[in-house]
Amino acid sequence: MTVLSGEVLGFGIQTIILCVAAFAMMSWWLQNAKNLPPGPWGWPLVGYLPNLVVSVYRTGLNPHQLFARMATKYGPVFSMRIGGKLVVVLNKHRIIKEAFQNPHISSRPTSQTVEELGLSGVNHRLQGEAWRKERRFMLTTLRSFGVGKRSFEECIAEETKYLTQEITNFNATPFDPQSLFNNATSNIICSVIFGKRYGYSDSIFKYLLSLFDENARLIGAGGLQLFFPIAKYFQLSHYKQLKNNISSQLKFINDVVKQHESVRDPDNPNDFIDVYLNEIESSHGHDSHVKTKTMPLSISTLFAAGTETTSTTLRWAVKYMMAYPEIQKRVQLEICSVVGSDRLPRLSDKDKLPFTAATLLEIQRISTITPLGFPHKCGEDTSIDGYTIPKESLVISNIWAVHYDPDTWTNPEEFNPERFLDKAGCLREREELIPFSTGRRVCIGENLAKMELYIFFTHLLHRFTFKMPDGDSQPISSKGVTGVIDTPVPYLTQVEISD
Repeated sequence: MTVLSGEVLGFGIQTIILCVAAFAMMSWWLQNAKNLPPGPWGWPLVGYLPNLVVSVYRTGLNPHQLFARMATKYGPVFSMRIGGKLVVVLNKHRIIKEAFQNPHISSRPTSQTVEELGLSGVNHRLQGEAWRKERRFMLTTLRSFGVGKRSFEECIAEETKYLTQEITNFNATPFDPQSLFNNATSNIICSVIFGKRYGYSDSIFKYLLSLFDENARLIGAGGLQLFFPIAKYFQLSHYKQLKNNISSQLKFINDVVKQHESVRDPDNPNDFIDVYLNEIESSHGHDSHVKTKTMPLSISTLFAAGTETTSTTLRWAVKYMMAYPEIQKRVQLEICSVVGSDRLPRLSDKDKLPFTAATLLEIQRISTITPLGFPHKCGEDTSIDGYTIPKESLVISNIWAVHYDPDTWTNPEEFNPERFLDKAGCLREREELIPFSTGRRVCIGENLAKMELYIFFTHLLHRFTFKMPDGDSQPISSKGVTGVIDTPVPYLTQVEISD
């Protein structure tokens, strides 16, 4: 009986092995027969997802680092199946640039998960003509309030005054800059969307900002778990918390919209919400790119885009200035030689501050806060770098791999602003630097973010020297906390006020 049981068990194991081998061979054959990008085979139904989860825990690498490693094996364009969907990962700047100019790869993937999270209507506004019209409306409205124009510089500079005062109040006591930077950067976009700014001690607003921070972490690298329903079961508690956070965010926004509805003057719109309400009213219920039910989502998108990326980059900036005091000193000397001590830096000074500008670019490269961007979807069968990409495939840009490509950047792990200067010491911007992505879906807030980063960074270093807290001898870590945005591990800083 024991021998028979062993034989049956052995037969069962052999059968499983043969089935797995047959499935792998079939996957390989289908991939090559259809001219799909090469890549690893996955399991039935779940695809390669379990392998990714295990690899993250086993190696300690982040998804973008794993993808870069996989690219050395399969090539700069590779594919895998996750939960029945084909996912194509792009790891070279040339390929990403070409792909994201392709109109067939300009959609976002739809997701039942985002509807379940309370983001009703999001799938419709991510696609085709609805997306194009809404994007055009947003850009036009933002520009009408000066966003992206040089005249908007004063608005940012004014907020910087509040920020520097808050930092000064710490009186050389160590502090975590996260909350301050979140508040400062969000107030810029709040002045346009809500027509007001919020004080740094406003507890309700601080709570709202903390929800956006937490969501950026919970959504995960590249926001991928939003588009694979099976992924939420791997982290069900994250999904529940994300749903609660989004509900709180939308309630805050809906309350602000109701306040606007009760006091607004249609003939004199004061902010983005007023313009949006006017647009809804003028459509008279007809099909339109602006709708009452999607308004909170549109506002939330602008709010997050105008806060998280800039605030996180500033946090990385301070951390790198603490880690490289000689570079911080060189930036300060350049600012002092051009600006002096009697006034603050202006946008018009930028051409005269090449090392300062290069330092900001290097901070954006080495931190790469959106390492996997946000996924695109193929609207039609198309091709990328000679491979056939079927309709409905997801396309991911590994921006981190581009920013750490040794074929482009010498010693990419090193923090070196000189890589953005030419032999004459003039600024040399590099097209391979794509912190805001590229192509048709480039970040809508790119121009505003660049303006904010320059003004906040130069004003802060004109006023303060950032250093490690007294008595802290621990090395400064460049490790990040992975999410849809890579944030620095929380840290404390201490400032010396310049004379």
